[in-house]
Amino acid sequence: MISFFNPLLLFGILGAGIPVVIHLINRKKAVSHKFAAIDFLLRSDKRIQIKFKFRQWILLILRTCLFAFLSIALAKPFVTNLGGMTAGKNVPASNVIILDDSCSMHYVQQNKTFFQSAKITAKKIVENLTKEDDVAIITSADIASQILPELSHDKENILNSLERLQPGYGIMQITSALDMAIEILHTTEAPKKKIFLLTDLTENGWDFTWFESEHQKLKKYVSGVHIVDLSEGETLENVAVTQVTPVLNVSEKGGESRIIVTIDNFSPSGKKNLLTRVFVDQKMVSQGFFDIDAYESKTKEFSFYIEKGKDHIGRVETFGDNLAIDNTRYFFLNKVQQLEALLIDGDPKTNIYESETFYLEKALNPEREHASCIETAICSVHEVHNIRFDDFDIVFLCNVETLPQEKIKELETFAQNGGAVIFSLGNRVEAEYYNNAFRTLLPQQLYTTRTFSSDNSLSDERPLFLKTGVTAHPVMRDFSETYVGFLSSVNIYRLFYINPTPVENTQTILLYSDDTPALIERQVGLGKTVLLTTTIDRSWTDFPVKPFFVPLMQQLCRYVSGTVPGEIQNEIVVKQEWQYPCPYGISGIEIIDPKGTKRSLQPQFVQNESAFLYDETHIPGIYAITVEGKSHAQFPMCFSVNLDASESKLKKIDPKKITALMGDINFTLTASHRDEERTVLMGDAKKTLWGLFLFFILCMLVAESYISRK
Repeated sequence: MISFFNPLLLFGILGAGIPVVIHLINRKKAVSHKFAAIDFLLRSDKRIQIKFKFRQWILLILRTCLFAFLSIALAKPFVTNLGGMTAGKNVPASNVIILDDSCSMHYVQQNKTFFQSAKITAKKIVENLTKEDDVAIITSADIASQILPELSHDKENILNSLERLQPGYGIMQITSALDMAIEILHTTEAPKKKIFLLTDLTENGWDFTWFESEHQKLKKYVSGVHIVDLSEGETLENVAVTQVTPVLNVSEKGGESRIIVTIDNFSPSGKKNLLTRVFVDQKMVSQGFFDIDAYESKTKEFSFYIEKGKDHIGRVETFGDNLAIDNTRYFFLNKVQQLEALLIDGDPKTNIYESETFYLEKALNPEREHASCIETAICSVHEVHNIRFDDFDIVFLCNVETLPQEKIKELETFAQNGGAVIFSLGNRVEAEYYNNAFRTLLPQQLYTTRTFSSDNSLSDERPLFLKTGVTAHPVMRDFSETYVGFLSSVNIYRLFYINPTPVENTQTILLYSDDTPALIERQVGLGKTVLLTTTIDRSWTDFPVKPFFVPLMQQLCRYVSGTVPGEIQNEIVVKQEWQYPCPYGISGIEIIDPKGTKRSLQPQFVQNESAFLYDETHIPGIYAITVEGKSHAQFPMCFSVNLDASESKLKKIDPKKITALMGDINFTLTASHRDEERTVLMGDAKKTLWGLFLFFILCMLVAESYISRK
C-alpha cells in the first residue's frame, strides 16, 4: 500500500495539464502560420509528417509525466504494511513504549537531553493512538520500579505518567525491557502488538545472545518493533572520569595525600588541555590538564594536603562535553585510626631474632612509627604487673606460660569491655593450665600437640599447610586470590589440636590442610578473642616469613579491635549493594543519601554473618552513615557511589546488527525523532519512494532534451 507524507502536494499533478495546453496552443499557432517553401515540402512528405507528430506526442507525454512525477515526488510517497502486519488505522493495537532511561540519556543535543526528546516522542506516539488502542510505558534501566507497566486506554493518565518520568543513572538493560514488554503483550488479544523502543542506540546493553534464545518468543507475541534513534544517527563524543584511587598516607608529615585519576576519551577525536580539578571538603585542592588521544585513557596523580585525623569527602571533575553527568567522580578518605597493641613475650631471648614476638612486632609495625597505624609495645611476663591493659586496644599473649591471677581477671574485664585478646601457642603452653586459667577467654579448649615434620624423629608425616574455609571469614574477604594462594605454601610442623566441642559465638578464620581449626575467633562481651593454635614465631612453622603473614596480622588487628581500616573503602557503582559487617552491640544504623533521604537499617544474616545491607544506591554521590544520628567509630563516616563507566561508552550499535538480530521480525528503525509525520513516528513507513520518482524525473529530462534536439 502506497501512502504519502504530503498528500496535498498531489494537487500538483494538475500541472501535468500545462504541457497539453501548451501543445494545443502551439499546434493552433502552427496551423495559422504561413510558411513558405519548407512548410510546403514538409506537408508534402507524409513520412516526415508522421515522424514529426510521433515525436511531438512523445514530448507531450514526457512533459506531462514530468509535472506529474515531480508532484508525486514532492508528496513523499512510501509503502506501508510490508511484512505481514495487519493493515488499517482502525485495527485495535496494543503498544508498549520502552524509554531508555539509562545514564547516557543525559546527553545534551540541541539544548535537550536525549531523555527529554524521548518523552516528547513518547507523548506524540500516545497522541497518535486511536481510542481502541491501549499502551504501557516501561523504562529500560530501572526495571524494578516502573510507572505504568500495564496496558491502559486512559491517555490522560499515560501522558501525566510520562511527564513524571526522570532519567536514571543505571545501565541500559534492553533485553530485560523486551522480556517485560513480551510479558505485557502476550496476554492481550489485540490484532496488532507493537513495541516502541526510544533510545540513543548506544551499543551498551544489547545482549546478542538473548536474541538467539528469545527470537521466536519475540516473533510470536509481537507484530512489530519500531526503534527511534534519538541521537539522529550522529556520532557521539564523550570523556569521563572513570576511576579515582585515593592513596592516603596521612602518617607522613603535613598530611600529604594523593589520588590517582583515570580519564577515558570515548570520542573519535583527541582531546587537548582537558582541565581536571580535585575538590576535597568542597574546596579545590589541585588541578591539572590531560591530553588524550581518540579512544584512549590516561592516568595522572594529584597531590594535595588534608587535615590529619579527620574523614574527608571529595570529587574529581573534568569539563567539555555534552554528557556532564559522568564528568564527576566521588571519593572518600577514611581517617587513620591508631591502634595500640601490647605484645607479651612468653619466650624472650637475648638475641631478639629468636624472641617469640620478633616477627609479630615487625608485621604490625614494619617501618616503626611512619608506615603503620598500629603502635606496638613489648613486655615480658615479669613486666606485666606494671602495665594496665586498658591502655591498649589489643593484647597478644605469645607463648605465655602463666599469668598472675589478678592479671587474668583484668584481662577478662578488658575483653568484656571491648578489648581484643589474641593467643598464640608454643612449647611453654600447657593445655590444662590454659583451659582452666583462660576458660572464659579461649575460643576453644586445648587438647594435645602433634608434630608433622618429616625431619622430626617424632613424626614421619608431611607438614600441614593453611587454607580458608568454605565461607570466607570477614578477615579474609579483602585479600586477593593471589594472597590467599600463599596459604598453601605455609609449612606447619607442630600445632595444638583443640577440643572439638563447640563453643558459643566462635568462628573459624583459617583451617589446616587436615580441616582442623588453625585460627579461631570468639566474641566475649563487647570484645573479641582469637586463638592461633601454633606459634607466632618460626619454632613450629615458617608462616612468619611468608608474604601473607604481614597483611593478615594487620587485618586481624583491625578486625578484632572493631575499627575501620585506614585504607580507602572500595567504591561501589549505582545499583550495587553496599554491605558492612555488624559490630557487636550495634542494633541499627541510618543511611542518608545525597538528596538527604534517611533510611534506617537493621542487621541481617548474610552467609552466617550479621551485616548491614543497603540497596538504594540509585544516584551517584556521598552516602552518610550514622548510629543514632551520629558518626560512629566502628563505621566509616560515609561511602561513595559512582556511575558505571560502561555507560560512558557512547559507541553506536550498527543498524545492520539490529537488522540481523531481528531477523524476520517486522522491524523499523528511524533516526529522526523530530519528524512529526504519524507514519514515521508510528513506524508505519516501511520504504520511501520519492527517490525513485526523482530518478524517473531525471531520466525524463534527459530524454526530453535529446528528443527535442532532433
